[in-house]
Amino acid sequence: MARKKARKKARNSNRGDLRMLLAASMLMLFAAVIVLRLLYIQLWERSRYKQMADRQYIIKLPLDAQRGLIYDRNMNLLALNEACISIGLDKSQMEGTATRYARELARVLPVSEARLRRRITSVRSHFLWLVRRIDSDYGIKIASLQLPGIRVEKDTRRRYPHQDIGSHILGFTNADNVGIEGVELSYNSTLAGRPGWKIIQRDGRGRAKPEFVIDEQEPRQGTDVVLTIDYILQTIATEELRTAARQYNARSGSIIIADPRTGDILAMANTPGYDPNAISDSPVTARKNRAITDVFEPGSTFKIATFAALMEEKHVREDTLLNCENGRYVDNGRTIRDTSPHKILSAADVMRYSSNIGTVKLAKMLSKEEMYDMVRKFGFGSRTRIGLEGETPGIVHQPRAWSSYTRSSLAIGQEISVSLLQLTMAYAAIANGGKLLKPNIVRGTVNQNGQLEEWPNAKVVRRVISESTAARLTSLLRRVVDSGTGKAARIPGISIAGKTGTAQKPREDGKGYSDSEFVASFVGFFPAENPRYLISIMLDTDRQHQWGGASAAPTFKRIAQRILIADRKQENYTGLTRKQADEAGKNEQSVAVVDRIVLPDMSSRRFETARAALLDMGLKVSADGEGEFILTQSPEPGTILTRGDEVHLQLFSVVESDGYIEMPSVVGLSLREALNRLAIENIEPVVYGSGRVKSQKPRAGTRVRAGIRSIIECDPPAFKVSSVLRAGMK
Repeated sequence: MARKKARKKARNSNRGDLRMLLAASMLMLFAAVIVLRLLYIQLWERSRYKQMADRQYIIKLPLDAQRGLIYDRNMNLLALNEACISIGLDKSQMEGTATRYARELARVLPVSEARLRRRITSVRSHFLWLVRRIDSDYGIKIASLQLPGIRVEKDTRRRYPHQDIGSHILGFTNADNVGIEGVELSYNSTLAGRPGWKIIQRDGRGRAKPEFVIDEQEPRQGTDVVLTIDYILQTIATEELRTAARQYNARSGSIIIADPRTGDILAMANTPGYDPNAISDSPVTARKNRAITDVFEPGSTFKIATFAALMEEKHVREDTLLNCENGRYVDNGRTIRDTSPHKILSAADVMRYSSNIGTVKLAKMLSKEEMYDMVRKFGFGSRTRIGLEGETPGIVHQPRAWSSYTRSSLAIGQEISVSLLQLTMAYAAIANGGKLLKPNIVRGTVNQNGQLEEWPNAKVVRRVISESTAARLTSLLRRVVDSGTGKAARIPGISIAGKTGTAQKPREDGKGYSDSEFVASFVGFFPAENPRYLISIMLDTDRQHQWGGASAAPTFKRIAQRILIADRKQENYTGLTRKQADEAGKNEQSVAVVDRIVLPDMSSRRFETARAALLDMGLKVSADGEGEFILTQSPEPGTILTRGDEVHLQLFSVVESDGYIEMPSVVGLSLREALNRLAIENIEPVVYGSGRVKSQKPRAGTRVRAGIRSIIECDPPAFKVSSVLRAGMK
């Protein structure tokens, strides 16, 4: 019995030891799992848990870079940054539903409740922008809602102080300050800079503490861009294009002013226009830069290509006679007509009177290849590479695709489509002695020291024609203006070379030409001997106003007259300069304070346009004198005004010259400045010495006939003026 009890006790003891061993094993296994889990968390999941902790205790905020400013060639501001606010939301601090926040915010913000709700629910990140770049006045309204998590951040937005002036060149930005069109798009990477960021700490309740900055990267500000555009000329072009569109019932139109010596585009205007400050107020079609995106058949303005080919191939002289068939000629079964019937004309008079029949007959002297090569040399059929998006190459068919009519059609500007910019650069090649230049729209950038770093300009694409051919063509084009179809562009005392053009628009169905839609054009440059300005005009008009000589040519004249007046002014600037904007309260030379008004220069502008602009600024306007243009203003340009201040304008009218001009003063100017001034007045200089001008003859203020010689002496002179020459000037 005792033995049985001992064995039973031993079995129970073994069971207890087994249970203890099992329990110990379980504990050890559990401990091992915990350790392994901790190791897994520490080694493999460390970054994920750190990110979770960071989201609870820190927040990363984006810091936008200040967008670079845009200036004209004389450092007048064309695009600046205006102070505003942006509304953001830290979703981790929300106390309520997305529906509640959207409903409350929609009461004070210019955004619908549905859009706000979609924005809050669709963005997964903790921080998001609800509305970007709105008026600062909204900040007070937002604060009154007292919604947890809502952040009101200071911001900037793009502002274009001159509204539609230059809008097609400048383009505009979207709500995120990214360039959408024009220079803003093409040079976005230069203007945009590099954004930065700031990491700040949250408190125990998850609220952001802006004063506790853990780390940050400062944004790199955008680079300021300086354009080749001259604000004064851009204003003149814009105003005169509006006037021409009204006067000649033009559905659309474009004007380009260029410097044919360098290829610099000084102005580029289009109608219809738009205000980049209010994009939604204009249709998409109004935002097209038609001068580079639209094509048209150039008509008679294209005859320069035909004559250039004939002269280069030595097929014709100016005195070559042609029978112009009294205004009606059948070519390959197709009837060609002249506006005014002529019988026998010289080649020079064919250009002067724009005879289609004479030009077609001359073109028969050219082979297909000779004609095509000259067209391509002038740049037609290729983009000019101006550096703006949307440029068209135009349409030029290769000789193998020509019909029996094509050579004749091409000779008079049909069966080809060109942009106004292409036509401008082709005429610039004639004006500068035969070189096709790449057009420039950007003059350079402003470095960190505030100095202009100019980009290389006057890039020659190729030599198109010889200097002698260019001179011969210029002589022909002068006759067009002096006594031909371009007489309406003539300005007494100023030598102008130019050509008119009239073309029917092709029908949209491709079947022939419209009887009611026409393109009237004129391209000219002056002074013809030493051209400084080239103006090209295209009007999409009706049958009544189809003739380029009756619509585009008078428009050229008005523009040229206003340019001459502007050039005579000593202070050739307008708008907002960097210094003036700084004085007006700019923040770090990038944000303009708009409480105060920097008075722009209104001289040479149309009174009706200037008055509307000043009233829009909140200023009062008074005027003396008679006329449609502004001579002087008070206060002076650049004066800081406030709303309600008065601006007084003195008016004048443009009057026809009698061929006499007032001798300008060039004493004290550099030789280069003096030569430019005399060239504008069509005065031939006789120069002695170099440096600055110390004397001139005739003296300043003397009434002289245009074309007279003027002797100017510079200090130090190379040698003295001979007594014979002095006597000749008396």
